Amino acid sequence: MAGRLVVALMAQSCTLATPPSAVAAISLKLSRAAILRPPPSYAPPSLSTRTITMNINSQEQKQDNLDGIFKQKRILRSKVRKALKAMDPTLRSHEDNAIQSVVLEAPWFRSCQRLCAYICCSALREVDTSNVLSAILQSPLKEGDVQVRKKLYVPRVEDKNCHMRMLNISCIDDLVANSMNILEPAPIDADGNEREDVLQASDPVDLFLLPGLAFDRSGRRLGRGGGYYDTFLKNYQELAKTRNWKQPLLVALSYSVQILDEGVPVTPHDILVDALVSPAGVIPISPAALDRYD
Repeated sequence: MAGRLVVALMAQSCTLATPPSAVAAISLKLSRAAILRPPPSYAPPSLSTRTITMNINSQEQKQDNLDGIFKQKRILRSKVRKALKAMDPTLRSHEDNAIQSVVLEAPWFRSCQRLCAYICCSALREVDTSNVLSAILQSPLKEGDVQVRKKLYVPRVEDKNCHMRMLNISCIDDLVANSMNILEPAPIDADGNEREDVLQASDPVDLFLLPGLAFDRSGRRLGRGGGYYDTFLKNYQELAKTRNWKQPLLVALSYSVQILDEGVPVTPHDILVDALVSPAGVIPISPAALDRYD
């Protein structure tokens, strides 16, 4: 009987209590796993997402830089306009004549055959170009003179979207006043023919005479904010490159108060000039200007 009781007791199932310390250890492991395991919806950012974010940040930084440059330009334009307005009329006339005399005697002007030049506007206080234009358009000095008249193109603004053309004229009478009272060529000449556009001409120009509001001795130019000349010059330079033409010399005419010691702020779209002409003479800047200076 006793033997059967022992066997029966051994056959019964028994449950051992888990020690409290073991329970705590198991719970701690589960808690750590729950913390370390990412939630099902989480996924680390992909390379493309990081690239897009970096590009956006880079674009925002570039825009901030451009905004800063545009602000500097506005401040500088205001400063130079005040200086031009304060110029004594006698000094202005003296500098107009001196600058044009330098141009007319310059070897790069005397040797050029085709050029683009601006028509000065007194309201904008631009350097006068009337003597230069008259010299270009006048007849040969004497009969049988071998001198060939230079071919001249002058600007015509087409719209407010930086669209400007350079059209050929043969006399001052080809110019008419626009709505801003600025002289420019009519698109049709007196014979009813379309004027030749320099971008459609079969031969390259050698020289551009450019206006501007401020300049520095590194060739940086500050325009009046419309972007007409920078846009046109870029288009012409691309045309010359496509046709394998020699790039034209870009020469800006400047009163003494327009040449600044501090650098002129520029953007990547601004075109640098090759040389400046001031009342004191020519300031060659680029290697092209130095080559043609002598």
